[in-house]
Amino acid sequence: MLRQYAKIKREYPDAILMFRLGDFYEMFYEDAKIASKVLDITLTSRNRNDPNPVPLCGVPFHSVEPYIAKLVESGRRVAVCDQVEDPALAKGIVKREITRVITPGVVPDGLSLPAKRHNFLIALSFGAAEIGFAIADASTGFFEAGIFSDKGSLFEELLRREPKEILFAGEGEGFPIIEEIREKFADILISDSSKNADGLSHLEKILGREKRGDFPPPSLDAAANLLSYVSQMQKGRIAQFSSLELHRRGGGMRLDESTIRNLELVASMRDGERAGSLLDVIDRTSTAVGARKLREWLLYPLTEVGKIEMRLGAVSEIISGGRILREAPPFLSQVYDLERLTGRIGSGTANARDLVALMNSLKAVSSLKSILQDSSGYFRDCVERLDPCDEISSRIENTIAEDPPFALREGGIIRKGCNQELDELRDVIAHGKDYIAGIENSEREKTGIPSLKIRFNRVFGYYIEITNVHRDKVPLDYIRKQTLTNAERYITPELKEYEGKVLGAEEKSKSLEYSIFSELRESLLSEIVRIQETADAVGTIDVLISFARLAAEMNYARPKVSDSSILEIKGGRHPVVEVLSSAERFVPNDLSMDGRSGRFMMITGPNMAGKSTVMRQTALIVLMAQIGSFVPATSAEIGVVDRIFTRVGASDALSRGQSTFMVEMSEAAMILKEATDRSLIIIDEIGRGTSTFDGLAIAWAIAEDIHDRIRARTMFATHYHELTDLASTRAGIRNMQIAIKEWQDGIVFLRKLMPGGTSRSYGIEVAKLAGLSSGLITRASEILKNLERGEFDDRGIPRIAGHLEEYDSDQSQFNLFTTSQNSEITERLGTIDTSRITPIEALNILHELKQKI
Repeated sequence: MLRQYAKIKREYPDAILMFRLGDFYEMFYEDAKIASKVLDITLTSRNRNDPNPVPLCGVPFHSVEPYIAKLVESGRRVAVCDQVEDPALAKGIVKREITRVITPGVVPDGLSLPAKRHNFLIALSFGAAEIGFAIADASTGFFEAGIFSDKGSLFEELLRREPKEILFAGEGEGFPIIEEIREKFADILISDSSKNADGLSHLEKILGREKRGDFPPPSLDAAANLLSYVSQMQKGRIAQFSSLELHRRGGGMRLDESTIRNLELVASMRDGERAGSLLDVIDRTSTAVGARKLREWLLYPLTEVGKIEMRLGAVSEIISGGRILREAPPFLSQVYDLERLTGRIGSGTANARDLVALMNSLKAVSSLKSILQDSSGYFRDCVERLDPCDEISSRIENTIAEDPPFALREGGIIRKGCNQELDELRDVIAHGKDYIAGIENSEREKTGIPSLKIRFNRVFGYYIEITNVHRDKVPLDYIRKQTLTNAERYITPELKEYEGKVLGAEEKSKSLEYSIFSELRESLLSEIVRIQETADAVGTIDVLISFARLAAEMNYARPKVSDSSILEIKGGRHPVVEVLSSAERFVPNDLSMDGRSGRFMMITGPNMAGKSTVMRQTALIVLMAQIGSFVPATSAEIGVVDRIFTRVGASDALSRGQSTFMVEMSEAAMILKEATDRSLIIIDEIGRGTSTFDGLAIAWAIAEDIHDRIRARTMFATHYHELTDLASTRAGIRNMQIAIKEWQDGIVFLRKLMPGGTSRSYGIEVAKLAGLSSGLITRASEILKNLERGEFDDRGIPRIAGHLEEYDSDQSQFNLFTTSQNSEITERLGTIDTSRITPIEALNILHELKQKI
């Protein structure tokens, strides 16, 4: 058996091989060691008495799916090896073969895939000057291909898409970029793949000669590699890939890793989870297809005013209609995940319940289309794309039982009346028990044995059981089959004849049901394109209705979007903070910027006052407008932005071994290199992690370069108050501050963005609010005054440096340098009447005091 295992293992050496043995899937050798740790199951061994026992672990075959899911989630491939013949009929070792292979990038939908996001697989191909790129979701049929001319753009795309697996052909191994990908994306499985006949032929089939010319050769190589890999994993079943779309990078707003993270678009910075992100707060979708499309729109905002206005117009129409908001969501919620249903049909894994779900979804689509039929413009175009596929629904309804079981080969999945032969077989099965009961009664009367029973087991089939008390009454035509302690078991020719009919009917019925189902499922392969187009339309409609629901609930306004350089927001709010912050009422803010003048805001104010919130909310309002959503503001006029840059924080890079200062400089360099006059730049502090003068000088030079050369709309928050002087020499720079109010030895945050700069950071006051001890706050205040007065010794060093060890936070202090000498000097000065002293006496006293220092 282990020789058979070793032979099969050689087919997939880099996969965890689950080897079916009876009621368990066993794993051996190194696979067992890995799996036992990942799955938290016992590691044992085979042949324990052997000098070299074989490591072993196993899981029950009837509940294997969660174990497979856990292994795949850990970034490993799993090859499932099943018994493909009846062990009772096997001659020697039971025949086994690989029946499926699951990888992080090719996961069957039934294996715990998150409903609201894609499971992406990416393939790369390397040309002379370009990188071929293909991306797919095998569970939905999503499939795109294109090229990248530089690795920076490729990495940006990989970070946005978050693939589970990356493929490259064997010849790519020598490219340095492969090692960079391995290092930068260490959590992603990197796999080798090459084209095969299945992948190439399917690519030719879905492309055709006309469309082939739209794709650069490296992109087609990547697409063929990807299809070949999925075909290998799914045993040639890849019909869900019905079309290939060209991946276009130039048609939307670019978002880099820092911006996606800092704006918390799809994940919270706190824990990396969806909760607390913009996506989580604005999502009002009713379908899985819509939820995935919303995520896609959020990560790929538009830059074409016409397309943005089409979406905004549709949202306006939905809101003004009223009826749509009331009646459409219930029907949308009845639509199952059409994309993944087609994925299961295409991969040959759909069961009877999936087809019933498809039927019910298409019926809901029909009702949805009726509700939306009076729409206009872009929204009407979306509605027109809805195809209820009535004949598909009818075909399923006439074939599949209303509530079929999950298993396909155990019967009960085909509707009564669908097939005459099946109905006859079922009639035989249904009346078989009655017939057996009739034989039992007849034999009791004939033999005079009241305790005679007809029973069934898998060894003998049907048999007559008679206790030893009545053994002398057994008829001569009874054939003895088994002797028990207290009874004998017999068969009769009549019983065996009917047994053949009943048992044969059951097996034939199950086989016929599966054949009818398989024929129906195969017939749906040609309908996949129609269903996928309807699914896409459902997703778009769902997102637009979601935007309308959000706007109505949260009192959002329709933004005015143009190709100008204006950015004007009235009553702007942070869409996430206003929802999640219950500690205080959210304070809206106004903001006005213009690309020609007043395009650069130098923002000062204390920590915790709200600088970061105002800047982030501005970026989010711009982004929301450019995905076609209404925005959290009273009004907004937004000149389209080609890219949002954010220079905020450094925590992720710090974990990769980079210093705060290096992170800041790297991000600043990228902004200065790539920003344009159509960009929006958010800089929340720069120049930290080095000396004050160095930091100030760098921040000053960066601000000048952004203003003078790039001319982008910019919000620049700083604690270097000297930077406010730039407003006097640069017409495009305006000083702004987050207002506070000084109150009873403290400050109150007003959260308002107002004109003007501030010369104080109120750090000590903020520290007091944060809970630092009163003694420490007092000491810090005294040190601050010392520094502000410039009290240095004759070497230019602040006097505090030499006396910190004498500081006691629980003692009150007269001044920064309390000593015994100072006390004597103070007492002596207290005895002098300066109104009566003569000049010569004053000089003598001064000489006396100097001697004591």
